[in-house]
Amino acid sequence: MIKNIDAFGKNVIFVFLGMSLVNIFNLLYQLLIAHRFSPADFAAFNSMLSIYLIVSMSLGTIQIALVKYTAEFNAHNQTKKIRFLLSSLLKKTTLFALLTLIIFYFASSYLIDKLKITSVASGYILAILLALSWVIPVLFGGIQGLELFKWLPSIQVISGVIKLILAFLFILFGFNIAGALGALLIANIIALVISYIPLKNFISSRFEKEEVNLKEFFVFLYPVAISTFCFIVLVNSDMILVKYFFAREEAGVYSIAQMVGKIFLFLPWAVGIVMFPRVSGLNAKNMDTAPTLYRSLFYVTILCVIACLGYNAFPALTLKILTGKVPYGSIFLARLFSISMSFFTLSYILISYFLSKRDLRFVRYLASFTLLQVSAIVLFHRNLVQVQLILCLNAILLFLIQLFLVYKKEHKGLSPKGTVPVEQ
Repeated sequence: MIKNIDAFGKNVIFVFLGMSLVNIFNLLYQLLIAHRFSPADFAAFNSMLSIYLIVSMSLGTIQIALVKYTAEFNAHNQTKKIRFLLSSLLKKTTLFALLTLIIFYFASSYLIDKLKITSVASGYILAILLALSWVIPVLFGGIQGLELFKWLPSIQVISGVIKLILAFLFILFGFNIAGALGALLIANIIALVISYIPLKNFISSRFEKEEVNLKEFFVFLYPVAISTFCFIVLVNSDMILVKYFFAREEAGVYSIAQMVGKIFLFLPWAVGIVMFPRVSGLNAKNMDTAPTLYRSLFYVTILCVIACLGYNAFPALTLKILTGKVPYGSIFLARLFSISMSFFTLSYILISYFLSKRDLRFVRYLASFTLLQVSAIVLFHRNLVQVQLILCLNAILLFLIQLFLVYKKEHKGLSPKGTVPVEQ
């Protein structure tokens, strides 16, 4: 049966299995923290983690853009251009990493004071994590763009194991929030070192200058940065706003429910990892990309439906397993999270598809809905359910609009032979 699956399907299965292991270790990492921390400390940790995710995943724009260009060069066997692009970007991002470290090192005291966090060391650790967020996307982007799918999940699995073990030891020794963040930091450093191995032939301090339009690359970063930042704000800013507007106990209840939402958000991530370079490569060769998108949406929908049915059948048991706690309010909030995060995940697949083809029609809608969601939460936060209802409505509307944009483009651009013209 496996022999009848094409390369795309096999890569999806392999990456899905690998990312499933990564998600299990990440889940165990969250479970450890949820079980060992008080609700207030858990909310404090999640607020810092949300800041890290917003910044690091915004810098993931570098990875997204790099995957696209690397996949296009790789489709035409332009190895020297790949070497020039990776080496030059790594040099530039290292400088920005040092600057970020200096800025957040001195701003850490102010940050932890505003978030009501007592651990000063956690602020310094966060500064180093944010600095590394400049460099990691370059290496991961090169691996993904070259479609080295055996390396990418393997590196993340190793990182996940190390993070879990160190978090257990650090928390056991009483380091609490700083220990949890420190485990994440060491795991990221190890992932950074291992990532160099498959790319060592593509990275050099001395490289021949190739005809690669770096200006075009950085211009492309602009819409990628907007879309990535907006998506991360959509799925993470609610926790920060809840921590700000609500009491510590209520923020703890919301944070526990968010654990379920994270499963829905990251479970189908493997599909997008495989889809993006595949669509970029097909687009570079003037081949039809729509079937790849439809298959990706189908896979994600199946995964989300299974997860949704599983949680709603055993909500209390799921929360008990995930956090060791079953606050009454968290059960219903998690039901809403299963809806909002499912549609946000589907929207992520569409965002990746648009970016892989340089179809930027979606950007204005994504930015508008991001601003709308944040504004709505700021204005209307009578209770936690109201916050989550805002996310659900926003997620559904955004997905439907993006799906309509795809249908409109594919239907309008369809030729008599059924092929779609390539975006220029």
